[in-house]
Amino acid sequence: MSRGVLVTALVTGTALVGAGYYLTRQQRPRALPTSVVSIITPVIDLGVAEEVLAAMQRIPGDEITVVLHTAGGCVTSCVLIANALREFPRSTAIVPYMAISGGTLIALNARALQMGRSASLSAVDPIVFGQRARHISPQEQAPGVHALAKEYERAMSRYLRETLAARLPDADDTQIERALGVFLGEDAPHEWPIRRHQVEALGLPVSPATRVWSDMVDGYRGRWW
Repeated sequence: MSRGVLVTALVTGTALVGAGYYLTRQQRPRALPTSVVSIITPVIDLGVAEEVLAAMQRIPGDEITVVLHTAGGCVTSCVLIANALREFPRSTAIVPYMAISGGTLIALNARALQMGRSASLSAVDPIVFGQRARHISPQEQAPGVHALAKEYERAMSRYLRETLAARLPDADDTQIERALGVFLGEDAPHEWPIRRHQVEALGLPVSPATRVWSDMVDGYRGRWW
């Protein structure tokens, strides 16, 4: 992540958040412990996922801290990172400000979650060709778009249910369904903010993030956003 390379975000029908950004990777403000991986980028594309997975692979122990500040990105990229995070027996996701869409999906797959005072998560339901998958009707003009949307919708619902069941091992079906509805955005727009007290109300363990993490994000944010 310390190399100066140009990353172009992928804008495809498989994005959780459909937006195009350009960002330049620059030298980190300060060295991070080897167990800390930062995902501080407007869009998580396959290039970002590749670097994050490589950084995770190099972590020597079984503990990882992931710092997130992102508007989400490609479904595949975010699921790849979330899957890798699941492999760590001790994992913490820290959200000083926001982890939207695919960022939320990654954060929920850590075994512990910390959020800043004003931090937000959001729904994770997939966006296909610029529309929420659930809004795409069988009458769509492009052949196969409705079928593709349904595939992504079902896959994300299954994946999120697995994630929440792991995060809420003692919850009953009603509690799981309630959390599933919130994080699939059944009653709100896709990027509507989900605050820390709302996460707590769902029964998900979450603790405050200390200021050191927001200071770290600030060091990157002025360069990329």
